Amino acid sequence: MKKLFLIMVVILFIFPVFTGCKKKAPVKPGTKAAAPKAVVKPEPKVILEVPAEEEKGKKYIYDPAGRRDPFVALVQAVPKKNRAKRGAALSPLENYAAADFRLIAVASKGQVYTALLLAPDNKSYTVKEGAVLGLNEGKVKEIDLTKLVIEEYIQDYKGELKPKKIVLELRKGEVEE
Repeated sequence: MKKLFLIMVVILFIFPVFTGCKKKAPVKPGTKAAAPKAVVKPEPKVILEVPAEEEKGKKYIYDPAGRRDPFVALVQAVPKKNRAKRGAALSPLENYAAADFRLIAVASKGQVYTALLLAPDNKSYTVKEGAVLGLNEGKVKEIDLTKLVIEEYIQDYKGELKPKKIVLELRKGEVEE
């Protein structure tokens, strides 16, 4: 069995050697013998002249009235407020979103209320009405015995500033209006 297999392999390797040698050069498909080209006589060129009056009447003039400028971007990039431009350094209260704070306690001295807030980093801060709080520079508008109201102005998708009230309640979490 092994001898038969060995003989078959030898024949398969020797067979292409004898059959592959032909004296004729192979012809590439798609190439034909060069046929004599027919001589083409050039035709005389005909020049048509357009009257100058028709040319003036058909001239197009662009009128941009009522159309937008095609070279102005459709969406304008609104520059962000530079916080360092305000002059004062950022307070730790402005490093977190206003809704991330928790109201821990409210103290009063006469009619003036002071609130104790817990930041997300577990540090506590005292704030009074008018204090700046949150990433969007929200202001503390009202402090009550049970709640603290923060008003922020947030830019919507049109670029307009809209007021947003955030209410932090004592022992109940937060409620947004």
